[in-house]
Amino acid sequence: MTPRQVRSVLTVLELGSVHRAAEALYLAPSSVSAQIRELSTELGISLFEASGRGIVPSSALRQLHTSLQSFLNHAEHIAQLAHSLAHEPSGVLKLFAPSSMCIYRLPRLIEAMQLQAPRVEIMLTHEPFAYRQALQTGEIDAAIIVSQVQPEACHYHLLHNEEVVFVCHPERWQASTLSLTALNAHPLITTEEACSYRVAAEAHFRALGLHLKPRQAFTNVEVIRRCLLANMGLGLLPACVVEDDVAQGHLKIQAVEGTPYRFQSALIYPEGRTALPKLSAFIQVLERQRLAAQLDTSTI
Repeated sequence: MTPRQVRSVLTVLELGSVHRAAEALYLAPSSVSAQIRELSTELGISLFEASGRGIVPSSALRQLHTSLQSFLNHAEHIAQLAHSLAHEPSGVLKLFAPSSMCIYRLPRLIEAMQLQAPRVEIMLTHEPFAYRQALQTGEIDAAIIVSQVQPEACHYHLLHNEEVVFVCHPERWQASTLSLTALNAHPLITTEEACSYRVAAEAHFRALGLHLKPRQAFTNVEVIRRCLLANMGLGLLPACVVEDDVAQGHLKIQAVEGTPYRFQSALIYPEGRTALPKLSAFIQVLERQRLAAQLDTSTI
């Protein structure tokens, strides 16, 4: 079984025809068909079945789809590793990160990475995205997470200690610390249900026999920030998202009992996987910036 055969099969599966796959792969249709036959013979199963004038994936191919994609991802990983052993870090570094990290933490890292490894292109994916599965199959190289718990079976590189706070427009701000009951009387704006920030807030409410009742929920923290600037409610956000707005007086952090919620942002990738030079270069940049931030804090 070769990566070329698997790539041809997966491309036909994605595009729905041998001719379209051949065009995408810059191959003759006969070559694509031959590779499908070779792989079908080696595996001892039919990968496609005739349907009218076209073909459709067999039941066996549907069941093998994830495994074949994983095979191809790992083959590409090995090829990139072999290439990098003789050359400076290069290729596409595929990362997942929440929108808050994409917007407010990663730009400085990416800028430094461009100086450290100019031949590496960083491709970012943000939520909603099943990053855990993508890490296991090799679809992405690493993920940046914001969590209160360090995941198991992963290499873990700390970025920042993060605080998640309630924020509002200065006209809505109250000098006293709000109880959760008083907080619920405000139009609340949060991230989506599965987001770790909201999960922490919901657990906080449940512990006091209450229920978090957001008026609005968005997957993108920048949308929430814009709503708060327009004085549309009181929002739950990482402090890094509103740091500049608070410093300029455009927003204020509202004291609420039991907050802030404390998290860590970190880069993770599965244990047992060799970090390609492109990822190692990114980790070096990350560690340098984290140490520099620690030195700045200790100096202050």
